[in-house]
Amino acid sequence: MKLEIEKRDLSSLSYTEFVNSYLIPEKPLIIQNVFTFDTTVLTPEYILEHFSNESKREAGWFDSDLVDSGPIRIPELVKKVLSRDDMSVRQSPMRLFMQPGGHVTLPHYDGNSLHGLNLQVLGTKHWILTSPNTPLPNIPFMFAGSVGKNFTYDPHKYDFYEFDTEVGDLLLVPRYWYHEVHSIDPVNLNLNWVFTPKTPNQNSILGRREVEIVKLRKSMPLVNKAFFPDKFSEYGGQGKQLIDTYSENVGTLRMFTRLLKELSGYPRLLFLASQIKARANEFSKNNFNVK
Repeated sequence: MKLEIEKRDLSSLSYTEFVNSYLIPEKPLIIQNVFTFDTTVLTPEYILEHFSNESKREAGWFDSDLVDSGPIRIPELVKKVLSRDDMSVRQSPMRLFMQPGGHVTLPHYDGNSLHGLNLQVLGTKHWILTSPNTPLPNIPFMFAGSVGKNFTYDPHKYDFYEFDTEVGDLLLVPRYWYHEVHSIDPVNLNLNWVFTPKTPNQNSILGRREVEIVKLRKSMPLVNKAFFPDKFSEYGGQGKQLIDTYSENVGTLRMFTRLLKELSGYPRLLFLASQIKARANEFSKNNFNVK
């Protein structure tokens, strides 16, 4: 069904309530009026000068170490979350996104079991978040949707939120929630902080898929070379300890069942290959381009 995302003003949301009602239950939320940035300095030209000379800009973002000075200040709520003992934080846990109007992401969820806190700095973005209990068909072994250009979100089949984020909105995107994002204004800039819970969550279809894939990647290293571009040894910013924790309750039979399930997705992928490629090309086009 189509769901209504909750919106809370930062001034009336305590950290304890945020953790207990949204972070731990892994429930999306928009926190409004989070203004910890200076747009008189943080212009598109400033971003291009300081943050665009990096290969991942084609995938939509620029990885950065934590910046907490000048025109970018980390919200106190984000600082508290990143310092939690039950969260793993990678070496470069801050991302910047900048896209022109008309840019559309390929529907995907973030690998490494990442939670994200996404702050709208410039422009407006239109989001579609799909529950990990009613996930889109997955590209085999990957974290993107095996869906064509005419795909629509059927409320009888998928549980999803559809909403806009405006300047000052801080959006919690929990792990495994598929998201498709449309950039609306001429320039759209977001700051994003990512982190991985140290314990798995197998209460959803995609949560169970993730631990099975982690077990598969741990047990069959060739799978990493064949299907995954990221460094598995750095999973979630912690590597082996997190890999062992996520995979410890997955047996061999379950692991091979997952392998067969992923392989069974190839006929659909081949049928939709040209459309998915076109959507992926749109995803990688015009990032950090503000013409």
